[in-house]
Amino acid sequence: MKRFIDEWKGYFGDLPPYSHYLRDVLPERWVRFHALPDTRRYAETPEEAAIVFNRGRVLANRILKEGQNCLFISYFPNFDKYPLPYSHKLLDQFRLKYWFKWKYEDDPWGEEETIGFYGNEVRWFPEVYREALKDAAQDEERFLLMNRETSRIFAPYDGGFDCFMQNAEEVARLKCEFAEWLPPC
Repeated sequence: MKRFIDEWKGYFGDLPPYSHYLRDVLPERWVRFHALPDTRRYAETPEEAAIVFNRGRVLANRILKEGQNCLFISYFPNFDKYPLPYSHKLLDQFRLKYWFKWKYEDDPWGEEETIGFYGNEVRWFPEVYREALKDAAQDEERFLLMNRETSRIFAPYDGGFDCFMQNAEEVARLKCEFAEWLPPC
């Protein structure tokens, strides 16, 4: 796991692989897209679930490139007073190994949570991640994928997709390409 941690640090230094934090400290590299039309957060029908998967597939293919080596990083809040709200099926499915814990001291919600990170090397093929994307869309899992060659990141969540590109120019191009999926101004 040390080589994956070293690889992450080569791109991001001491920043943790936590999309909520990355979007605050790397705003020039970040863009968010909605998973459903009309800024709806959760799919309520099979047709809406298909829209969520299709948008995730299209964006991830654009960012990660199908078949490319990626780091798959799952993260879990570690509250002393609460049980973990997320399942651990990703740990088994992708053979994730423990990386490290990180304390989110500048947590805007004031919880200063400690987060555990688990990861492994994977290849991006959309169908392999269908269930994981569905679970992220329902806030049952939290993870991100990083293309190992480019450092581009795709991070699904309940309501959409946080995407981190290499620079502001790439973000601008992605925004133009998928303008209809952007949150309203």
